[in-house]
Amino acid sequence: MLRMLVVSLLFLSTLAFLSTLEILRDSIDVLDEMMKSPDAEAFAYLLKRAKGIAIFPSVYKVGLVFGVEYGEGFLLRRDEKTGEWFGPLFLKLAGGSWGYQVGIKSTSLLLVVMNEKGIESFMKDNFTLGGDVSVSAGPLGRDISANVDYKLKASIYSYSLSKGFFLGISLEGAYISIDEEKNYSYYKVPLTAEEILTTRVEEKPSELKRLIQFLEKFMRSF
Repeated sequence: MLRMLVVSLLFLSTLAFLSTLEILRDSIDVLDEMMKSPDAEAFAYLLKRAKGIAIFPSVYKVGLVFGVEYGEGFLLRRDEKTGEWFGPLFLKLAGGSWGYQVGIKSTSLLLVVMNEKGIESFMKDNFTLGGDVSVSAGPLGRDISANVDYKLKASIYSYSLSKGFFLGISLEGAYISIDEEKNYSYYKVPLTAEEILTTRVEEKPSELKRLIQFLEKFMRSF
């Protein structure tokens, strides 16, 4: 069983592999899909109040009695005083589940980080969603402001895109780790997660500039 698990993770890692700039580009497409969805206003409500956002443009899941999922993405931290975005900190997500499940599917994940505890969790080498930090399915629809359940109670709110539909989902049990290789590939020097999320970088690639512009546009649109 352990051998099957390892083989499945290796297989998924080959499917999910993208360069750092490809991950940023694909994330713009994910945000564009979200902006066109009926749940865009609820997402924007959270985003305006968020400390950061993690995006995994492609998370692959393979199932055969047990399911294994793997994806690559990044975190951007937002300074609520200045509105400036820091990062990206590149990440890996993995998880597993039991039960009858057959096949392979791909989803996109958006994790809206609402407080400093959530941000600090991403600075660890490895943390579990729902264990080390609270995670809840993101609110859907337009009438969120009247719902007290979404007054920043959870550290992270999650959304998933599959075949054009966004759903609020729970990711409890999945774990996230820092992708040291991709961070080194992107920054060309070894940096800690804290350095990446607190240091201003003047020269940004066009993909990151476009992504930040899209996030700002998203928050202004609702």
